[in-house]
Amino acid sequence: MRLTRRGYGAVGVILVAIAMAFVGGSQGRALNALAAPVVVALLAGAVQVYRVRAPTVDRSEPRRGFPGERRTVTVHVEGGGVATVTDALSAGLDGDATGTVDPPGTIEYDVRLRERGDQTIGPTTIRVRDALGLVERTHHVEARTDLLVYPAVTRVNGEQLFRRTMGPEIDERSEFDRLREYVPGDRLRDVHWKSTAKLNELLVTEFTDPADDDAVSIAAGADPDHDGEMARATASLVVAALRVGLAVRLTVPAGTLPRGYGQTHRRNALELLARTGPGQAGEAEASAENADVRVWADSDGVTVTIDDEPRSIEALTVTPDNPLTAEEGVA
Repeated sequence: MRLTRRGYGAVGVILVAIAMAFVGGSQGRALNALAAPVVVALLAGAVQVYRVRAPTVDRSEPRRGFPGERRTVTVHVEGGGVATVTDALSAGLDGDATGTVDPPGTIEYDVRLRERGDQTIGPTTIRVRDALGLVERTHHVEARTDLLVYPAVTRVNGEQLFRRTMGPEIDERSEFDRLREYVPGDRLRDVHWKSTAKLNELLVTEFTDPADDDAVSIAAGADPDHDGEMARATASLVVAALRVGLAVRLTVPAGTLPRGYGQTHRRNALELLARTGPGQAGEAEASAENADVRVWADSDGVTVTIDDEPRSIEALTVTPDNPLTAEEGVA
């Protein structure tokens, strides 16, 4: 427990009054009359702050996202007094994570997602003051919230490149399975328009699992300090391949994601790429040599090798993309 700036000012008033009391005279008596209530206020403030129970916090869990996006964080504080609440933010997040509230109450602030990877909000520092702001006590609450930031994704120029290079035409890839209700993220080309018109409900055609020859394996690695570039390039290629209906097997230094397709597989791939570091793809360099698409990042940039033809990632990508918010409405 300590004095605030206002509290130190009140102590100054008291000291001046004491000094003037020694001088005597009506001025000294007037200052003493002023000092008495100040002393009472300081004592009352100290008692109030001392008796306030330790505050607790309940923080919302922001949605995962991509670099450059913003998230609103809500912190509900239980306790007493007047509280200034400050959340610590990890290096990959930016924002003014401070607010003042009269507990019980809630503060809100925005954070900007800056760097891929596992980011953290918290712990929380709460400075509790008395009603007059003379005395304060600091509490530290070890409440942390994890926030995963995906690598940035850039739309690939000519996504059908993966279709032409790696697999048969989409109509040949699998057999009809059933009709189901449309969900955000389904391709419009899969909408069964005749049934949709008949039943007045948007329906899409669902196929059986893609065949083995309708899959692409992607292996990626990077020199130290270049894993971020590798993750961004690989995320763009994975999203493009999944978007055109190919199943994807992904191997990076952090591990391997078995062959799969669809929205869940895309999310899992982005999670893996958010957390991977530098190094060779998989347990040995041979795993990268056998991949359909090979990605390597170093001081010279990012090289993507497709069908034994090396290309720069800049030659393959065009505009920034956000596959989860754009197609699913949620990240």
